[in-house]
Amino acid sequence: MAAGVGIATDRVLFLGPTIPKEVKCLKKLLPSMEKQLYRGLLKVAVADFEGREVNPSVYDELRSRSADPDSVDEVYSALHTLLRAALKLPSSVLKQEAFREDLDALRIPPEFAGDLVSVVFGSRRDKIDQHSLEQGPKYPTLASLKWRVDVTISTNALSRVLEPAIQMEMETSDGEVHTFEVQRAEFHKLR
Repeated sequence: MAAGVGIATDRVLFLGPTIPKEVKCLKKLLPSMEKQLYRGLLKVAVADFEGREVNPSVYDELRSRSADPDSVDEVYSALHTLLRAALKLPSSVLKQEAFREDLDALRIPPEFAGDLVSVVFGSRRDKIDQHSLEQGPKYPTLASLKWRVDVTISTNALSRVLEPAIQMEMETSDGEVHTFEVQRAEFHKLR
């Protein structure tokens, strides 16, 4: 079964094994929604994913066009959840045909599913991916790595040890310097 949607399949939907409840409501809300209202909500969601500032009055105007503003909120939430899950997966993993099949399994009408496919696999995907990379966590990178071999000939406790150890000094891009000692066997694991 495809994650509880009623269609037998041998793979899990792009949303994962559990379908969020806001997405489940799409099958009953979308057929009664105007196509223009749906496209307006999709544009607002895409603008958010692209990192553009969305004027709240645009969303308020979309809500006022509907007889049931609460259903507009539910559809927007579901669209945002769907797009977030689909855009999280690289295009090489999530194929267009599989995405269409998953939307069909979720019982999203084809006229609405086509717009979602064009967002996930269209020309705006590059801009959305670029914004995601810019907003992601930034970890320091390795700026330099210095090492030297130290051989301890003898200590107070032991005489004639002659065990080599590698002293490593690692500088990261944020300016921090980390110094540590690695035994020969561990150093060979790094190679």
